[in-house]
Amino acid sequence: MSKAVIYYSLTGNTKEAAKEIARKLGAKLFEIDLAKPLPRKPAAKMLVGGMQSTFGRTPKIKGVPDNIDYYDEIILGTPIWAGLPASPVNTFIKKYGVADRINAVFTFSGGGDNDRCIAQLSKKLKNLKSEVALADRHSDKAKDNKEKLEQFVKDIK
Repeated sequence: MSKAVIYYSLTGNTKEAAKEIARKLGAKLFEIDLAKPLPRKPAAKMLVGGMQSTFGRTPKIKGVPDNIDYYDEIILGTPIWAGLPASPVNTFIKKYGVADRINAVFTFSGGGDNDRCIAQLSKKLKNLKSEVALADRHSDKAKDNKEKLEQFVKDIK
């Protein structure tokens, strides 16, 4: 079976984890990127990103491989915005029709609102078998990330 780790990362947290997961699984790695970047100022970036997620917006994206259908299993990574998956991840799921191939999800949050995000993703991802909630690297809770990530990889091998 061919595996791909596909992720969106705004600040680098999700990217670091995605690289590690792909390396350990021998999976291909792809980064979802916005066709039109978010505003540069941190407050505006958070406001626009949070509003997009809250209202279910699906901004245009790039970075997804043309041969996405080649991958049988997709491990999806997303930051949590306003308690929900980042809007570029919603675009990816909807635009490419890959919900049935996403069997594992890893999330990053600075506020610990993973349950709401996973509940929303679970409605779309009927084959979701594994999930892990990781903490922003600047959070006190980030000390558990390495152990959680190791277990996550074992669960999906």
